[in-house]
Amino acid sequence: MSKSISLPQLEFKMLREILYFLNPSAERQVWLVGGSIRDLLRGSSSLTDLDLTTNFNPIPAAREFARKTGAGFVVLDEERHIVRVVTLVGNVHYTFDISQFRAPTIEEDLRARDFTINAISARLHADSFAHNSENSADSRMVELFDPLEGVDHLGRGLIIPCSDQLFTDDPLRLMRAFRFSALFNAEFSPELHAMVIAQADLLKQVSGERIRDEFFKVLGVSDSTRWVRLMNATGILAVILPQLHACHGVEQNDWHHLDVFDHTILTLENLEKLINSDQPYPWWLHFKNYLNENISGTRTWGQTLKLGCLLHDLGKPPCRRIDHESERVIFHGHEMEGSRIAKDVCDSLKLSINEMNYLQRVVKNHMRPGVMLQQGLNEKRLFRFYSECGRDGLGIALLSLADRYSALGSLGETELAEFTAGIFQIMHQFYEQLKKPKLAPFLNGNDLIKQFAIKPGPEFRRILDALEEAQYTGEVTTRDEALALALRLLQ
Repeated sequence: MSKSISLPQLEFKMLREILYFLNPSAERQVWLVGGSIRDLLRGSSSLTDLDLTTNFNPIPAAREFARKTGAGFVVLDEERHIVRVVTLVGNVHYTFDISQFRAPTIEEDLRARDFTINAISARLHADSFAHNSENSADSRMVELFDPLEGVDHLGRGLIIPCSDQLFTDDPLRLMRAFRFSALFNAEFSPELHAMVIAQADLLKQVSGERIRDEFFKVLGVSDSTRWVRLMNATGILAVILPQLHACHGVEQNDWHHLDVFDHTILTLENLEKLINSDQPYPWWLHFKNYLNENISGTRTWGQTLKLGCLLHDLGKPPCRRIDHESERVIFHGHEMEGSRIAKDVCDSLKLSINEMNYLQRVVKNHMRPGVMLQQGLNEKRLFRFYSECGRDGLGIALLSLADRYSALGSLGETELAEFTAGIFQIMHQFYEQLKKPKLAPFLNGNDLIKQFAIKPGPEFRRILDALEEAQYTGEVTTRDEALALALRLLQ
């Protein structure tokens, strides 16, 4: 890879503006560092996050820049002299994080960073940003300073630590190693692999929300199973998901050829293959777009479904029993127990209420699509499923299919093909139900109170749900029929 790069024209202009206030000189060093350069080397044509480091306290100059230009300004760390400036260009926010060297020199600063691919820098000189030097790419070139050979490592797809103190300085870097490996499809160097194994327990010092943010970025790649397996092999998964680690060695019945842990990982692999596939249904693109929508913060439904996949059988270890009549292993009630354990996971990762409700619903209902197919699909069962699960039922159905693909039991190819078609029929019906206009109910809560003198409560809700279902399926077509059904349900 090149030892120099050309800055994008817009970013060049913005850097020129902020450099006017930072006033670089022979004594005042300003360097572009880290992810900005890495991303340019990987072919990015735009940078919305730029990192600068200086050999002086940049806070006063950054504050003056923000005051004069109307940019956003916040001091991130007063003691370590770290400041963030946010400027709006069109509809895009550009963020500048500016920090003072964490060591006496730029080389020592770079050696104190996490990985060599993030330890590449370029010194910014005032005369290089003259007003007449922005028109050509050549005039926007900056020379790279790369003492740790990060450019070479980036080109070879290697994640290499900057120092032996990598994880003791900041244990979160254990998760960042997997994030960068996943995002850039890069391999751990042998020394990094050994360091992760030896120091995995350091991650216990890190808060749940910081682990969550890095873990979800790994789940965001299309083949995250590869890195989840690596997390398991290096001991990281045992720290962040001890409930899943407890599934190791839990043998199953003749429906399964793997223990609970390996079955779960294979289910994630099959789920990702399904998500990445092209299906011949008009609604499939709508479903994939939904998976890319955010459920909370920057975390998506798709990432959360993958986590749900990892959680779906957590209830099996505590529910494992031997049926004395058949002498078979059984896991009765593991869905409900798993839903309870899923809440514990959500609490430890500091997930939102929306995410917790979704994950508990996924775990609780992951067997349900298969049961529906076994009993026979009909309008009533489908209506009830989507009345209770809503759009979440789509992910639940796909997880159910991935789950079945990962259990080499007594199903032959024909039966598996029928199961697959049944799952896609369940998903298809969600979009069919959306097309139907919502019917005005024949009876509402006030009618139940007036006609039958019952008070709101579980029975009240049960009757209203049953009336809605009967009206949807055509069993009830008039108000009188609705009153008669309500009376029968009460009796």
